[in-house]
Amino acid sequence: MADNAKLKDKIQEEDVALDIQTHRRSAQNPLMRALRATPFISKNTTDIEIISDHKPKNSDPETSSGMSGYTLTLFLFVIVPAALTALYFAFFASDQYYAETRFAVRKANFSSGSDTKSALSSLASGSIPALASQDAYIITSYIHSRSIILDLSKKINIRAIYTRPEADFWAKLKSNASDEELLEYWGKMVTTYIDGPSGIVTVGVRSFRQQDSLELSNAIIKASERLANDVSTRIKNDAVERASGEVRRSEAMVSTALVDLKNFRNSEGYIDPGSAAQSRSKLLLDLLSQKIQLQNDLFVSTKAMSENAPTLKSLKNRLVALDQQIETLKSQLTGQNGEKNSIASSLTKYEQLDLKRIFAEKLYSLSQDGLEYAKRIADNQGIYVSVFVPPALPDESTFPKRISFSIITAISLLAIWGIFALLAAAVDDHQF
Repeated sequence: MADNAKLKDKIQEEDVALDIQTHRRSAQNPLMRALRATPFISKNTTDIEIISDHKPKNSDPETSSGMSGYTLTLFLFVIVPAALTALYFAFFASDQYYAETRFAVRKANFSSGSDTKSALSSLASGSIPALASQDAYIITSYIHSRSIILDLSKKINIRAIYTRPEADFWAKLKSNASDEELLEYWGKMVTTYIDGPSGIVTVGVRSFRQQDSLELSNAIIKASERLANDVSTRIKNDAVERASGEVRRSEAMVSTALVDLKNFRNSEGYIDPGSAAQSRSKLLLDLLSQKIQLQNDLFVSTKAMSENAPTLKSLKNRLVALDQQIETLKSQLTGQNGEKNSIASSLTKYEQLDLKRIFAEKLYSLSQDGLEYAKRIADNQGIYVSVFVPPALPDESTFPKRISFSIITAISLLAIWGIFALLAAAVDDHQF
């Protein structure tokens, strides 16, 4: 029995020594130091003490000093700011009224009933979900730009709206805010969201009065509609102006061609060299027929009459006259005898000028069609703002989210403090 008692005492002594050794190791653990620094766990409690109920005294002054530092930083950087934030949202934060509107930026599509291809394409596109177009991003970018502030400031005093007496010192706009600070503040109080699949634009406006939120929302919608109209007008004017320029250029070409034809007719003496050539050719054929008939008569007369017969002389004289007339007509037609104003040369110049006129008139006709087509395309390219959820007067304030913001602030501060606490404990651990 005595041996068993001695063995039992020895085992207890070894267990106590093991507990003390484990406690010393855990005292240097960064995680355990951080846990001791929290107000929910005793400073002198370790993992071995929780298991074995052994509570050795902590005589390390550096450890006690370190735990006090953790507690102090927790109080200064977490508890105090979280409490101040909660007090601000509970008693000082001003009510903010939120007005929301939704609209879609759409393209005008006016297709004629006779245009089967346009009708089929419109029917096919109607069954496909429309994605958010660039026009929606143009409108939202304008809403967040300085341009809309300048446009709205012509009718609404934006600075007075966001410096109301009921606004708290933290949420209100500074009285001497610069244009850049006003633009930054505007971006916080006016929010936009574009739904990608549907292209629907949601605009939210916050202010310190119900009527101000409604007034600003309506003003933003009107400004967006004016911007859409300006963009549509600019697109239409650009397209029509280019097409009109082509019409004016082709019209000038037609006028020039007509003037050239007029000058040619005045100088050459022919209204239509082609018609003159046809008449001269017909006359030449008649003279050649008469010559052939006259030559036949002369041949017959030479067989029956003497050379000095008056009839024979008359036939010869007529034949000579016909030859002269034929040569004159040939010279007028072809310019074989040095005739400058021959019909052949005039006809070549006339055909060139007439071809230029025909080309100019055809180009003018095409440019007229292009102008009409450009007008139809410009009408289809126009955009407009379709509001389907107009802004309404808010009944109660929805901002700020007092409880949510207070909790989120406390959790965020605690998370940041925990990260730095672990880093500090790791640095202290490596110094030993």
